[in-house]
Amino acid sequence: MADSDVGQIRVATLDDARGLGSMHVASWREAYAGILPDEMLSSLSVDARAAMWDQIMREPTSVGSTIVYLAEREGTIIGFASCGAQRTENLMDQGYDGEFGAIYVLRAFQGQGIGARLLGKMSLDLVGRGFRGAALWVLRENLRARRFYEYHGGQIIAEREDIRDAVVFVELAYGWSDLEKLNQLVVQ
Repeated sequence: MADSDVGQIRVATLDDARGLGSMHVASWREAYAGILPDEMLSSLSVDARAAMWDQIMREPTSVGSTIVYLAEREGTIIGFASCGAQRTENLMDQGYDGEFGAIYVLRAFQGQGIGARLLGKMSLDLVGRGFRGAALWVLRENLRARRFYEYHGGQIIAEREDIRDAVVFVELAYGWSDLEKLNQLVVQ
C-alpha cells in the first residue's frame, strides 16, 4: 500500500509536538478504555504529552535517538510510531538492541494498513541505523495490539509488572529478533 493510500507518513518535527500530544491522548483513551482506570485516562493532559514529545524530539539525531513517524490524512495526525535504542536492559541482553517505543492508530483508521506502514518505517529506520532486533512492551489486556504484533511476527519474550497510581499492570514484551525478516513481512 502506498503512502497516498493511507495519507502521508513522515518523520515528525518539533512543530508537530502539540498535534502529537493531542493524538497520543486520544489514542490512549481509545486503546485503553476498559483496561486502564477511567480516572487515569481522564487525567491525561495534552499539554503534558506535547511537552514530553517536544523533549524527545529535541534529542540530536544519533544512532540511539528516538525518531517519531506520523501518519496523516488531510493534515490531521491519525497515527504515530516511535523507535530508537532499546531502553530495557534485559531485552538488550537478549539481543533486542532496538525498541519500538510506541505505535498507535486511531480506531477509525485501523484495518487500513497504517499500522503496518508505521511498523515498516520503524523497522527500516532501525536497520538503517545498525540495529538487528527490536522489542516493545504492551499491556497484557490490550488484545487488539497483541493480535497486530503477532500477525506481524512478534513473539512474547518477557513479562513484567508495572505499578502506576497504585494499580498493578502486567506488560508483555514482544520481540522481533531479525528486523530484516520483519521488513519482508510488513507492507513497504
